[in-house]
Amino acid sequence: MTDIEPFGSLLLIEEIEQADRKTASGLVLSASVLDSELKRGKVIAVGTGDYDNAGNKHEIPLTFGDVVIYNESNATEVTDASGSKYYFINWRHLFGKESSI
Repeated sequence: MTDIEPFGSLLLIEEIEQADRKTASGLVLSASVLDSELKRGKVIAVGTGDYDNAGNKHEIPLTFGDVVIYNESNATEVTDASGSKYYFINWRHLFGKESSI
């Protein structure tokens, strides 16, 4: 676990590595193709939420362990004291959440 805590509307996420570097037909995908795609990440920590212009608080609809879909260009990389890599991202910049079936 990390000692990093997000504030406000931010999430701290850990990227889930994409293990499959081949297409179904066996073509090997280059790193540049994989890097341009959307990423999957696991929520590690959730900020306290944000406020609208009227002062109403909006809770973040995610919890620890949720798997989210995001674009790395919307995230800020951060490394904790142990050297583990995480990302800060505003929850409103996420594309979605994977549901457990």
